[in-house]
Order: sequence, then C-alpha cells, then structure tokens
Amino acid sequence: RLDLNEQIGSVRRNLPLVAGQPNIVAYVPEEFRTEDFFMFSLESDLGPNELRDRTERWVVPQLLAVEGVADATVMGGARPLIKIVLDRQKLELYRISAGEVFASINRLDDFTGAGVVSQMGLEKLVALREPVDIKKLETAVVARRGGQTFTLKMVGEVRQDYEDPVWFPRANGKTVVLVSIDKRSGSNTVTVSRALRKALPGIQKSLPFDVSFYIDEDQGKELEDKLRELVYRSFIILGILFMLLIITLRRIKLTTIVTASILFAIVISLSLFYFLRISVNFVTISGLTVCFGLILDNSILVIDSVHRRLNALEKAEEKKLSRRTKMKVAVETIVEGTKEVLFPILATTLTTMVAFASFIFLSGRLALYYVPLAIAVAAAMLASLFV
Repeated sequence: RLDLNEQIGSVRRNLPLVAGQPNIVAYVPEEFRTEDFFMFSLESDLGPNELRDRTERWVVPQLLAVEGVADATVMGGARPLIKIVLDRQKLELYRISAGEVFASINRLDDFTGAGVVSQMGLEKLVALREPVDIKKLETAVVARRGGQTFTLKMVGEVRQDYEDPVWFPRANGKTVVLVSIDKRSGSNTVTVSRALRKALPGIQKSLPFDVSFYIDEDQGKELEDKLRELVYRSFIILGILFMLLIITLRRIKLTTIVTASILFAIVISLSLFYFLRISVNFVTISGLTVCFGLILDNSILVIDSVHRRLNALEKAEEKKLSRRTKMKVAVETIVEGTKEVLFPILATTLTTMVAFASFIFLSGRLALYYVPLAIAVAAAMLASLFV
C-alpha cells in the first residue's frame, strides 16, 4: 500500500485539475464478496432530499431499536449541509488566501472544558463541543489586515444547502430512498432478519407521512430458505441410506440401529455446538451431512462384527436359559464384537478428524467458512465414537 501511494503521488500532478484524489481499495475476490445483510426501499411522493431527511429522523431510530441491528445507512437524496462560497475578487482585493479562511473555520470546531468528574479515585475531564450555525460562521473572524478585522460574511456567502447530488433513484414514478442495515457481530442472521421483517409494517404505520416499504435484499430470508432446503435434503439422504441398508442387511432391526446411531450422533453434535457457542448455519449443517457416510461406516463395522456373534444368543434361547444369563451373553457378544473393530474405527475416525483439524489454522475470510466446517465434522466423528 505504501509503494502504491508513492507511485500514485508521483503522477498526481499530471492528472486534470477536476480529477478527484486517487483511492487505494483492497481487492476482494468475487467468491468472497458479501452483499448487504438487509436492504429495503422507501417510495414516496416527497422530494428526494426531504424523503431522506424524514427517513433519518423517523425510520432509522426505530430500526436501531430492533434487537441485533448495529447500524442503518440511508442512500439516496442528499444530506443537508452549510455551504461557504468565497468571492475570489474580494480575496484578491484584501490579499486573503482561501487556506487562511479554511484554517480559521476549522478552529471553530473546538472543544470547551466543562469541568472534572471524580469517580472511583479517577478524575475525568469533561469537554463539550460548541454548536456552529450560519450566524456564527458569518461573524467568524477569518483574517486581519492593517488593523482591520475581516469576517467570513465580508469575503463570501454562507447558506443552507445540500450535498451535490450523486444519484436519484425512482420507481413507479415516485422518489426512492434505500436503507441498508448492518447486524451486530455475532448475532444470528436469521433471527435479526425475522425481527426486521416483523418490525417494518409497524414502523410504516407509525410514520407521519405517506410512504411504502419494499424489501430489496434479505440475506436472512435467503439463508433460512437454504437451511430449510438443506435439512430437507439431509432427511432424503438419510431415507435413501435406510433403504439401502435394508436391502443390504435384510434386517429391519439392524437397519434401525444403524440409522439411530446417525441421529444420536447428530443430537450429540448439536449439544456440542451449544456448549461451544457455534452457530447452526449452512456451513455446520453441511459438515454434519458430510459425516453421514463416515458415521454409517463405523456403525456397519460394529453391527457386522456383532451380527457374526448372534449365534451365541440364538443358542442361549434354544437352551432356555434364564433371563439374566441371556442378558449376560448379549452384553458379552456386544463387547467382544465392538473390541474386534475398535482399532479400525479409531484409526479411520481420528484420521478424518486430523485431516479436517488442519482447517483450524486458517486465517482471514477462509477461517470464517472452513473452521466451522472442521469443528462440525470433528464433533460428529467424536459423537459417533460415543454412540
């Protein structure tokens, strides 16, 4: 960035006088670019500047009161400001430079000491900023020449105005103002989106002017639809696995046990998410879905090993042993069958966990996507061992 600033600075003098100051903006790849979280438009018959002003005074404060909203930015129209137009002929006549005038104006934006506040043994200085209006600007002293004092009104004009217009969106023959909303860091996207969609009709009814709201961008709603679709597909995949296991094992009880192991592993993983404060989102649910096959492999290994020892149980039933003896034989069969495949299961599970654990060392934007995925897979594989 420093090298670029030096190179641009060397060619700045060759640019046209009307050219703006060059800016260096960090490049973000298209696949990592993020859109606005929530954006809606306001349509009204009011003028663009008036609509923007009323939106900032009436709508924005109510939006900031919604739980999870960090900031709301209004786009469209122009913000009110005070314009100072200097008279070049008077400046040359009185030999006053524009820089001298601007320096005098900047000194007006100053803090005034208001006292000291003592709290818990600490003294805190309190400073207040004095308000600046048009009258104060007009009477502000900008220069002194030959014992004469020159005010800003003597060398220029001060008037209430608006910023230079950049763009004026319109729709259906009406003026449009856009409001972009940012959510707080760490807040749930779907929850904040639902709260905003619920609050907008009430805000619209409470406004003292006629306006219509239209939602243009809602990542929370899109994410909610994707999550619903992902959960739906996950159940379809689970159903397909159930049918394939029935065809392969030809035993409904064994198939039910294998399928239940997947469900229990998911429940344990979600519990780990709660204690680790990990959000259940598109990435983490995708990680759990990826683990379906891995958990299924472990379950089939255990079931197959135990299944080969079911003859002991059948013989125990033929000998009409006591219920306690049958239970003892069943436990021994399960323990022996699990011990036989314990090492392969541990090896494959730990290998998978280590492979995904490498994502934890990523940084930047990649960490936002891959670290939750790695934690989801690791949690699901760890849960499968307990199951």
